[in-house]
Amino acid sequence: MSEKNKQIESLLDTLNEWKGSDISIEKEEKNDIDKNTMSLEDVAVVQQPNDEDDYVDPYTIELKGIGTVLNHNGTSQLPLNSYELPLKQLLSFEASNEFLTIKTDRATYILKNQ
Repeated sequence: MSEKNKQIESLLDTLNEWKGSDISIEKEEKNDIDKNTMSLEDVAVVQQPNDEDDYVDPYTIELKGIGTVLNHNGTSQLPLNSYELPLKQLLSFEASNEFLTIKTDRATYILKNQ
């Protein structure tokens, strides 16, 4: 098993332990920070449709649950009751019982188990 596959498996194990919990998701990309909260119901690896522009990763970790997007106007419902974490350019991640830090070539994600 490759090192990347081991990382993904460990990441999935941690997220599966968090099912049934409320989590926060913070994404930092090019000095822009997005914040979301979610009641995590399920976790799955999902194959995405082919993307001609190579913007969408072929595989993502899909976090499923009811959530909110926090923005300068307040909050709104998380679209599709899911949140996707890209896998293609996974550079590193750190895990504990309370948080995950995931770094990709495009962004850094910090997930916290509330």
